[in-house]
Amino acid sequence: MYKTLIHISFYMNQRKFSIDYIQNKSIDLDSLGKTAESSIEDFNYEYNPYQISQLRNYNPILGKFFNLKTADVPIALNHKYHIQDLKTIVDMESNTPIHKDVFVKFSPLLDPIRYMIGKYKQDESKLRIMPTLESETDYHPKIIDPNNAAYTDSFFSYLTSQLLNNHGFVHGIDYYGTAIGVQAKYKMNVTDDLDYLNSSTYFTENINKLFSITDFMEDDYTNSGSRRNKNRIVIDNYENDVVLLDDIENIDEIGDIVDVNIESDMIQEYEKNDGDDDDDDDDDDDDDDDDDDDDDDDDDADDDDADDDADEDAETVTSSSSDSEVNYSSSEEEEEISNEIEDVSEKINKYNFQNEEDDDWQTTSNTESSNEIERYAYIKDFPVQLICLEKCQGTMDELFEKNKMNPQLAASALFQIVMTLLSYQKSFHFTHNDLHTNNIMYNNTDIENLYYKYKNVVYKVPTYGKIFKLIDFGRSIYRFNGQTFCSDSFAAGGDAATQYNCEPYLNEKKPRLDPNYSFDLCRLGCSIYDFIIDDDDVDVSSLDPLQETIYRWCLDDSDKNVLYKKNGDERYPNFKLYKMIARTVHNHTPEAQLEFPYFSQFATKDGFDLENGIDIDALPVYV
Repeated sequence: MYKTLIHISFYMNQRKFSIDYIQNKSIDLDSLGKTAESSIEDFNYEYNPYQISQLRNYNPILGKFFNLKTADVPIALNHKYHIQDLKTIVDMESNTPIHKDVFVKFSPLLDPIRYMIGKYKQDESKLRIMPTLESETDYHPKIIDPNNAAYTDSFFSYLTSQLLNNHGFVHGIDYYGTAIGVQAKYKMNVTDDLDYLNSSTYFTENINKLFSITDFMEDDYTNSGSRRNKNRIVIDNYENDVVLLDDIENIDEIGDIVDVNIESDMIQEYEKNDGDDDDDDDDDDDDDDDDDDDDDDDDDADDDDADDDADEDAETVTSSSSDSEVNYSSSEEEEEISNEIEDVSEKINKYNFQNEEDDDWQTTSNTESSNEIERYAYIKDFPVQLICLEKCQGTMDELFEKNKMNPQLAASALFQIVMTLLSYQKSFHFTHNDLHTNNIMYNNTDIENLYYKYKNVVYKVPTYGKIFKLIDFGRSIYRFNGQTFCSDSFAAGGDAATQYNCEPYLNEKKPRLDPNYSFDLCRLGCSIYDFIIDDDDVDVSSLDPLQETIYRWCLDDSDKNVLYKKNGDERYPNFKLYKMIARTVHNHTPEAQLEFPYFSQFATKDGFDLENGIDIDALPVYV
């Protein structure tokens, strides 16, 4: 039965699917709990992920399509398979149970980090009220927003499942249902965020009350990452050495400024003081990025020769939590410091990057991460969305980490990803916006070759036993049925704010910047780069075809590497990498890849195999 399920016909049905809903019983939490696995740590912290109150099938995206009279009626979208438990799904057409492993993703409806530092405390009464159709009066605006990243993630998973089951698109992720509710305890990895969290008075006052942290000792985190342990800014001869931004040719090279003696940790003093700002909600997190869009294209004005000549002993100013790839800090005004110094600190801290996704999906870490003990937060009574998906068998990241990605499999995998993006762009005007090696998964298969047809050219691609699929659409932007779905990650204060500038979060005072079809392959290339390229100064002529492809994907429109300078330094730290890819990279669309030998090698005159073929030309447009 299981093998029959996965070996479906790939013949392309040209008839469009339509979105609809059915009355369906709610997800059986007891059944899920009985088949769930639990760690000793989870047991010690009394964590049961399926202990959820106010469970509802409704979420605000449904209101964009259906005129529902009540949200209390158990309903579900019209996907083919629905979850029964973690080992069983049900074919809704035949009402037949089928053995299938299910993965349940718990997506937070609020930002857990902001919650733990008190940014939602003024709205405490609204945080645990799940949406209904009757009134919006008492809801937290993020929970009722159809563009909530959890809702848009879940809905695109549904759309990919519809492509899979209606058009034979094997790269779609199968979707088995969703629900929202208040989880008795929400679990997330906070290893990289503890310095920042511990600098908040609200956090330290409420630990072991509103949330718990595994193996937490406050003294372990009263280090240089905490603003409460920062030295005050020391400025020598300040009156004679005012720093103006006009005097700085390149903010990336600020470490070369030696006319002013700035203590090495001075910039951290500009982080928000939670003792003063805990009452704020969104205003203080409207990224410093919002002020610097006009300067981004000039930030890298230095040529690479300057990189090689840079003084290696020059002091480098870093932001707080420097041992964390992703952190949650920003700047605030200090009355005793000049506006010029404030501007410098803002330009540096703008690179800090918020992240509301689980750290399990991060692709890079610092050199100490492998020896670092992972710490988890268990947050009491937290609103979440359950997204029930097929359980894949591994990630692309694991294949690279374990040296299982040989040149042949890599070419097949990248071709599959290119054609997946090409298909999603055609059908949904889709951009993923956070595509890296942990957001690409695979299932093992006994199918030897996949066939694709695009613009009447047939491509035959060996699978080498693996079919690849994209996951995690929490930052995706796409269209369906005349409507745009744009994650609220791009809203002011969101973790991807200012990457683009378009509806529904258009800032009319800034230049328009629409989603970029070249973004995803460039971002993916950046996540693969360090696995296969070691040299700082790359000799392009010595690269093999895989290395050449990844190196090319990391070049901007001026053929400059967006990831590294020639001296090995990061060119665009943290979130600035995302912003600059969106602005300066336009030559790496999926369609353009088919002109390169690395991908055109798969073109064939053997003919199109209807059984194992994906006819992208026939794939409907759903925008």
